[in-house]
Amino acid sequence: MKKLKLLIMVCLVGFSFTSWAQSKVTGKVTDEQNIPIAGVNVLIKGTVTGTATDFDGKYSINASNGDILVFSYLGYLTMEVTYTRQSSLNVKLQEDTAQLEEIVLVGYGGVKSKDLTGSVKVIGTKDFNKGISNSPGQLLQGKMAGVNVTTGSGEPGSAVDINIRGVSSITTSSNPLFVVDGVPLDGGSSGSNGLDGIGGTTRSKSPLNFLNPKDIESITVLKDASATAIYGTRASNGVVLIKTKKGKVGKTKVTFSTSTGFSTVARDIDLLSASEYREQTSRLGPLLDTPRTPESYIDAANANTDWQDEIYQTAQVNNYNLGFSGGAGTTTYNVSLSYLDQEGVVKTTGHESVTGRLNVGTSLLDDRLKFRANLTAANLTDESQALGSVIIGALRANPTSAVFDDDGEVTTRTGATDNPVSFFDLYRDRAESKRVLANFTTTYTIIDGLDYKINFGYENSDTDRFFRLFNNSDDGGDQTEDQIVQDSREDSNLLIENFLTYTKSYDKWNFDVLAGHSYQTFNNKSLRIERADFGGIRDIDPIFNLGVAQGATTIESGNSERKLQSFFGRFNANFLDKYLITASLRADGSSVFGDNNKYGYFPAVGLGWKINEEAFLENSDVFSNLKLRLGWGQTGNQNIPVGAAQPSLDTDFDNSFTFNGTTVVNGVNTTRTANPDLKWEVTEQYNVGIDWGILNGKISGTFDYFHKNTTDLFLEVSASVPALTEETYTNSDAEIINQGFEFALNVNAIRTDNFSLDFSGNISLLDNNIKGLATDVFVGEIFGPSTSGETSSIFTNGESAGSFFLRKFEGFDSNGEEILSDAEIVGDALPNTIYGFNINASYKNFDLALGFNGVSGVDIFNNTARAYSSAASLAQNGNNIFREYLDLNENPSSAQISSSRYIEDGSFLRLNNATLGWNVKNDTFLDSLRIYLTGQNLFVITDYSGYDPEINTGGGNVYGVDFGGYPRPRTIILGLDLSF
Repeated sequence: MKKLKLLIMVCLVGFSFTSWAQSKVTGKVTDEQNIPIAGVNVLIKGTVTGTATDFDGKYSINASNGDILVFSYLGYLTMEVTYTRQSSLNVKLQEDTAQLEEIVLVGYGGVKSKDLTGSVKVIGTKDFNKGISNSPGQLLQGKMAGVNVTTGSGEPGSAVDINIRGVSSITTSSNPLFVVDGVPLDGGSSGSNGLDGIGGTTRSKSPLNFLNPKDIESITVLKDASATAIYGTRASNGVVLIKTKKGKVGKTKVTFSTSTGFSTVARDIDLLSASEYREQTSRLGPLLDTPRTPESYIDAANANTDWQDEIYQTAQVNNYNLGFSGGAGTTTYNVSLSYLDQEGVVKTTGHESVTGRLNVGTSLLDDRLKFRANLTAANLTDESQALGSVIIGALRANPTSAVFDDDGEVTTRTGATDNPVSFFDLYRDRAESKRVLANFTTTYTIIDGLDYKINFGYENSDTDRFFRLFNNSDDGGDQTEDQIVQDSREDSNLLIENFLTYTKSYDKWNFDVLAGHSYQTFNNKSLRIERADFGGIRDIDPIFNLGVAQGATTIESGNSERKLQSFFGRFNANFLDKYLITASLRADGSSVFGDNNKYGYFPAVGLGWKINEEAFLENSDVFSNLKLRLGWGQTGNQNIPVGAAQPSLDTDFDNSFTFNGTTVVNGVNTTRTANPDLKWEVTEQYNVGIDWGILNGKISGTFDYFHKNTTDLFLEVSASVPALTEETYTNSDAEIINQGFEFALNVNAIRTDNFSLDFSGNISLLDNNIKGLATDVFVGEIFGPSTSGETSSIFTNGESAGSFFLRKFEGFDSNGEEILSDAEIVGDALPNTIYGFNINASYKNFDLALGFNGVSGVDIFNNTARAYSSAASLAQNGNNIFREYLDLNENPSSAQISSSRYIEDGSFLRLNNATLGWNVKNDTFLDSLRIYLTGQNLFVITDYSGYDPEINTGGGNVYGVDFGGYPRPRTIILGLDLSF
């Protein structure tokens, strides 16, 4: 009997071990066409045990009999399979048609892609442009209809202009509102702006430089008012929502990527060589009012110098990224660290950044209470140059002069122009910025369907910029004393939001309601110290030795605060899964407006009709998606100076006295008249759109028509008499109208076991027009010789914003003088057509991605040519920059005149990005290993004579001006990505 009991016990234990023993399960995951899918998450349900498929779609995992394996991948329906001891378990995932179930961010929540009523576009990591990017804007260049991304400058870290559906303001820029993980950003520069008049100017740095592109999961662009109105007074230029990566429950995943590369100037400007220069100056000499001999132009060194070679370099770029992500139970995490060191193609320029990010989420009380914290911290360093002086100096310099004298010292003067190489020793411009963005959210489910959420956000940017220009007058230069500027700025942004969301579903309809409150403050502090004449003391760089200055001292400081209080609500409903409605309303109260207009109200409504769900199409073999969208809404713009509605005061030095050597101010002056009626600009927009997909989503696209009308435009005008001052801010009666069409197409052309080919493209047609402007507004001061306060651009009725308004050039008369008519519209600074197209292909373990973008119907004012490409310029001992402008009939004694002669076609087609990747098979501990080669700006087809047609040195509300612009480089990068 005892033996029988023992035998039964052994059998039971053996059965138990057999039941619970784990076995290695292998398999392959493919799509419906048997193409392997890499990166599919394979998780044993209810545990943290998981893995991912390799590039052949294969996986391996230890599982016990009866375990449920969960297979999930973005764009495909999640599949659960029970393991029953089979040695091989292959799975075929079904594509989620056009990813219609994907949740798309729309501000303060999300909605299924298939239920969108607004014009919204989202792209993820697989769609981003590859290579080195200082700003998330560069990731989506050429990817979206209606979104024009312009780099404006090739300088590392420089700001990127993102223009969504046209220009809608006269006095302010048209960049959109950026929202990162639910926090609307201040939008200020990470470094202070260019220092006008001291060694040239530099373009502002991007406010998004602190974000590592590797940390971004998706970028969503809200284009029409029915989508953007939930952000009220800051949404008239569109909204860009940036979502960073989060962790997933499962084993810790480690990712590492590194890349190295080099950048060169994509194309040189074809200057006169030394021999050509000698020939042309010989011709010009006798034609001058005071005749000169060729020797008076030619340097005694009689050299043959290519000055572009002297200031440009082959620039190195290195990038490293390390990440950890995972989770257990209800807690997930994602941690990353990155380092970027990017030299500029102009010597002594560059951008360096160290970025760290932490994203943690957890839940309690059976997921009723959820917490999430996001923290991004970055240290940024930007080295700039006196770009207006160095680049123009290199183009302008006498090619017969030498870089160095007989003693090996840099020559200070070259004819009548500075030796640009000397600036590398004389000039220093360094900005150091510390950026922090943090937010913490708590969500509590009060009852089923009713959630309360609180969001705390904090943003801080602390920037110190040091500028130095040494005296060179002892060596014959024109800089008579040392100049030092310390420019410090601190920008902070504090956000507190509370909102409720209620979701309810019935048999034939469902809805959700959002109601919330937001309070946000922005504080900007600045301190600027200028000192001069350090008496030649350079043992310690004067930047760090301000106390020894002997010359003039200027100290300026400022502190401004903006407050924004908002109430907002939104209602979404879906009837019969066919008919959709979205309605929203936001009330914004802003401290920058007048006492009589503190609050603005911004309503919006969007309608959707899923035509393919109707009886006459629900069984269609053609349409997998067909949806009509209608939208209307109003948004605002509050981007005016703090205090614009209030009187501006200044010290009254005419009413002062001196006591013991100290000036005592005895009063103040009013410098700007108050306007208690000042309010926000209002943009009203209509949108009609169609989303469609055929052949089970293999071909899909969108079509949109929009009409935007912006009224109550901000203007600084003459104050009505009687008034204490001449100027006041007001809302004008003018309108800016933007209207156009947008088309986008996606084609999954080929799908086989070893080969795939996809195409995507978009095109936007845009018309911009101004109406009702009482007085023309002139903008864009023209810099350089012979300008005396001239402007290049105008806002005027019947024309597009920022059109070029110059005298019309009609050739030369018999005396070589320019024939010029009165000023008129001579060019359009805004493109009327924007387009991009992309090709993605893969063959076995290799993949290729090509991205093109371009514009047409746009002009550029080449102010560099105006200033230094006339016979007069050559007659002044400088080179003639653009030989296209060298006219033998021109009188060399005449001054350079701004005219249509210098308006050029700015249309272009660019191969913006090309990447060839190799997914290396490996049997090691690695989950994936990929080697890739990327080229950026590989070629551009254009008729523009400058370095690059994608340029703007005007800034603000000035478009399409080129004056010594930093060349956009061509970059080649070799990279490695791995994970385990």
